[in-house]
Amino acid sequence: MGQKLLAQLLPALEKMKFSGNNALTPVGYTVFEVGRDRIDGYRGDPRTLGDALRMFQTADSLPYEYTGIALALLAAAREDDGSYAPQGLDAALTWLEQAQELVPDNVDINVVESFIYIYGQRLDDARLVLDYLQQQDDEHYYLHRAEIDYWRARGDLDQALSWSEKATSIAETVPQRLRVRSIMADLHAERGDREAALHSYRQAVHFDPDNAWLWYRVAQLYAEGGDWEEARKANEHALALDATLAEAQALQQSLDEREDRGNFLGRLFSN
Repeated sequence: MGQKLLAQLLPALEKMKFSGNNALTPVGYTVFEVGRDRIDGYRGDPRTLGDALRMFQTADSLPYEYTGIALALLAAAREDDGSYAPQGLDAALTWLEQAQELVPDNVDINVVESFIYIYGQRLDDARLVLDYLQQQDDEHYYLHRAEIDYWRARGDLDQALSWSEKATSIAETVPQRLRVRSIMADLHAERGDREAALHSYRQAVHFDPDNAWLWYRVAQLYAEGGDWEEARKANEHALALDATLAEAQALQQSLDEREDRGNFLGRLFSN
């Protein structure tokens, strides 16, 4: 999705007008927090990014507005295979640097730089930023999230899980905790521990039963373990919540095809 979405987003940003105070303001922070949370919940729907960008326009604090744009570009730059389009990373850094020129030493702003470096595989640069920011605020939720991504990029899943636990403990909202739980489940899956991954996702579903993506991930893990009946139940729940979820649609098709093959073989060998 990255390159295609950026081709639409970058020209649109050139037409958008951003104005406001050159300093950080309490109102600007409140708007930034809401917009950042929306981007954190982005699952591929461009409307989410559009809503966040329009929200950032109302912040009346240019450092927060520019940082919000950088976050939107980071989200848009992610390709379907998990890589990041360099054009999006470069644009995100350009906007972030405008915020840093106005406010050089702010963790909420500077932590975004570490994400840009991590996603661009500039891991040594990311480590320098993270070490510096940890000295400023070692209880910052998004800094902990950056540490998770850093160690994941390094291939150290144990460290990534450790930072996930820390992030969960300092998360201030239910959505924040749920997102870390989802990340932890993915990390367990990457380690080959399907049961732990499934446990984490089912915990998340317990607290957020209307989240179609979480139900889909539960279904996917059941399918990977060969529990087709539970996979179908969970996936049908996901589609009932969001019939447009492409991943759930694909899984449903796969489950239907498997059932059709089973029925065909059953009829064949019953004759």
